[in-house]
Amino acid sequence: MRHEALVRVAVDRPLDQLFDYACPSEPLPEPGQRVRVTFGRSEQTGVVMAAGKPPAVDRARIRPLEAVVDPEPILPGPLLELLRFASRYYHHPIGETVLNALPPALRKGAPLPSPAPAEPRWRLRPETTPPRLGARQRAIVRGLETSGTALAVGALADLTGLALRRDELHRLADLGLVEAVANEPLTPPSASSAVTLTPDQRQAVTAIAAELGRPSAFLLDGVTGSGKTEVYLEAAAAAIARGLQVLVLVPEIALTPQLVRRVSQRFPGQVAALHSGLPAGERLRVWDAARRGDRTLLLGTRSAVFTPLPALGLLIVDEEHDPAYKQQDGLRYHARDLAILRGHIESLPVVLGSATPTLESIAKTRDGHYRHLPLGTRPDGSLPPPVRCVDTRVHRPDEGLTTPLLDAMRATLEQGRQCFVLLNRRGFARVLGCEHCGWVADCPRCDAHLTVHAAASRSICHLCGFSQALAAHCPECGQALSQQGLGTQRVERALSRHFAGVPLVRLDRDSIRRRGELERCLETIRQMDAGIVVGTQMLAKGHDFPRVGLVGVIDVDQGLFSVDLRAAEQTLQLVLQAAGRAGRSGDPGVVLVQTGHPGHPLMQALQRGDYASMVAPLLDERRAAAMPPFGFLALIRVDGPTAGASARQAEAIARQLRQHARGVRVLGPAPAPRHRVNRRYREQILLVSPTRNALHHTLVVARDAWQQHPPPRNLRISIDVDPVTLA
Repeated sequence: MRHEALVRVAVDRPLDQLFDYACPSEPLPEPGQRVRVTFGRSEQTGVVMAAGKPPAVDRARIRPLEAVVDPEPILPGPLLELLRFASRYYHHPIGETVLNALPPALRKGAPLPSPAPAEPRWRLRPETTPPRLGARQRAIVRGLETSGTALAVGALADLTGLALRRDELHRLADLGLVEAVANEPLTPPSASSAVTLTPDQRQAVTAIAAELGRPSAFLLDGVTGSGKTEVYLEAAAAAIARGLQVLVLVPEIALTPQLVRRVSQRFPGQVAALHSGLPAGERLRVWDAARRGDRTLLLGTRSAVFTPLPALGLLIVDEEHDPAYKQQDGLRYHARDLAILRGHIESLPVVLGSATPTLESIAKTRDGHYRHLPLGTRPDGSLPPPVRCVDTRVHRPDEGLTTPLLDAMRATLEQGRQCFVLLNRRGFARVLGCEHCGWVADCPRCDAHLTVHAAASRSICHLCGFSQALAAHCPECGQALSQQGLGTQRVERALSRHFAGVPLVRLDRDSIRRRGELERCLETIRQMDAGIVVGTQMLAKGHDFPRVGLVGVIDVDQGLFSVDLRAAEQTLQLVLQAAGRAGRSGDPGVVLVQTGHPGHPLMQALQRGDYASMVAPLLDERRAAAMPPFGFLALIRVDGPTAGASARQAEAIARQLRQHARGVRVLGPAPAPRHRVNRRYREQILLVSPTRNALHHTLVVARDAWQQHPPPRNLRISIDVDPVTLA
């Protein structure tokens, strides 16, 4: 009797196994192809992981495939290997891991998009005298001049930073300035840019280019403003000249528009951006164009590490220290670490860039796992701005602002330069409370105070989103309520009072909710249409604003005494990254940090200005405590509808862990720092081990135990390997 061939399929379900299906007809689908299968009582989209394997269950129970969705594999073998590793390492179900690598539309079974018909590209007509043009028209003409090649509308929009319409090109064509051309090949990128590289930059580019085609890892460690992006572009040009693709990861969408524009100037018509902020249809088209090799350079946020690129030759992780590379729910992967592994699997160099590298990356460099590429100076010869502390015990802040900071801002504005004020807390005030009886407005769903948002007249929970009208009187005693603590909105109001008439921009998640608002805000800052910018950690990202003369940092003290393992390291990184926005045009800048603890070792280290000496004591502390990078962590979280149910399940898991732990410390369970979130109660268990193998062995055994005896359905268990926060 002839048996039908079998395939093993990953299905998007929280089950840690593959499922066998019969394939009644030839040809047999290959690993990486999507198929439609019956799963339970519904149809699901799955991905073939293996073909022709012996069945895992009785053949009589095996169902046939309903259909093969794709004509060819859309996830190539090396990427499937990366996903299998991610499933094992992060202890996450294989089906959810594999389907997570696809755009949302493909997870739901949508067909691959048809290749778009070739749209006309536009170029300048030779020897034309431009008439009087508007600002947008001049920008289009300049973009085509600098590109040196014909560009489609989308590529020209990336290059200019404008949201272009085709009718604008047609109007320029009517003026005789541009013309549409079809089937004209793109001009390949030049071998080098017009920028003269420093010796350190040239050495870095040479080292990276020499490793193309071989697995290697580099740490590009340069002070803020030292020209890391120019190294990326030169290395990318070397890869593209060999017919290879380049993937550049950035930590947040906020960095994407600026980088797309800069990279498009170097590689016009060859750049695409991929991130969750794109509409679903555009996201799918970009992903598929990259998969087919139609885009030479792909810029993306953390999930782009899973994008199939058939000719990938170089992978760059910008701002490698940023916690945004760590996924905080579902598959809790770290994109930086998976980028390193992808480079090993696909035999290509990976470049990690940062002015403030993580302790893990510093340790790997010292151990010889990464090659160190230092950029010690800025190309213009300027030095990073000095950091000075303002003692808030002596200079009492008024709505967060001290007299020395205000005086320094006035002097900076008089010089025609910009001031940045950083407060990593959005909203107007931290707490709405009663000074008479002590009542505080708390979230009814979470263990958290409601944050005051004065402009919206609402009190909002930043954990679950609960919102209510802003109360005026205490419900307990009837006295007037006071708004206590600082947020960016309150500092914005105070600055508007001190600097009436000075244009001011606030940059935080509340101010950029609409699509395109971020790009408009950044352009306002770049064009000097705002003298003062106040914002959260978004200010500290790798933006390049040439006229910033002062950075003021308000309230860093919360990071000095936190119980979180990485709080001190992340505080240093935040302040130094924010400080790096100042003094970039060759003019000296200054950084003022307001603190009530100017004698704290971290504050003293900040004023010395040497990041390596700042982190040296942190490395010593981690080594003494056998914490990362000298030990390995995993955090098991249990959350349920009642505190008792979560605690009992966590206790049972901890007992199982201790039974099987060999060389692993099991700490807890204990309530999470944020115990109740959105009406669910969270307990956590911390595993600490000097070796990865011991840690993962313990997790595998314990996970097998609770899968054989699963917890009640209203309880959730998650594993976070290499957590970036213990909160």
